[in-house]
Amino acid sequence: MQLNSVDQPTLKRAARSRWSTRELLTAAVLAMAFAVLLVPFTYLYAAVLSLGILARSALTGLFFMPAAFAAYTLRKPGAVIFVSLVSGLVAIPFTPYGLLVLGIGALTGAIGEAACWLVTRYRHFSLARIVGLSFVAGLVEFLLVLFSLRVSQIEPLILVAAIALSVLGFVVVGVVARLLADAVARTGALNNTALGRERERYV
Repeated sequence: MQLNSVDQPTLKRAARSRWSTRELLTAAVLAMAFAVLLVPFTYLYAAVLSLGILARSALTGLFFMPAAFAAYTLRKPGAVIFVSLVSGLVAIPFTPYGLLVLGIGALTGAIGEAACWLVTRYRHFSLARIVGLSFVAGLVEFLLVLFSLRVSQIEPLILVAAIALSVLGFVVVGVVARLLADAVARTGALNNTALGRERERYV
């Protein structure tokens, strides 16, 4: 009995880590759908670049949408970075950034994956957890990307405002992604995902 009590959590973790063919196909479809959304996002982002760090910080969170949706819907290790990378790859020919959009997807996906593991452990996806992982992702992405842009020449108040806008943008996108996923799940389109199975248990 003691062996079973030790093995049961291990088996559950292994089951969460395994990908079925249906889950891989679902992740690929999600990635391609979000690639369509990334295209106008990149043009909007390019249009505000000249407006300075505050505008850039406010809109950076838009690129977090595929990661947040994948995290909440699939709830598997690797899902966030997979969907982010594939969506960036598919969007390459249609954006003004070319290969750079793949780099953005890779960075946002890697940060989102780490934040998802840290905050949710791929198990707990309450609204508070979604806000928490989005907060962490927004803060880290700002520090890694925007903070490298000659911050010594930026006034402290502007810098603080930029950090706040980046974090707020990620949190808003994370909450919107959760609401969108719940709405899509109600149609039955996500029945093969962790979110869909969770909904079936409570119906």
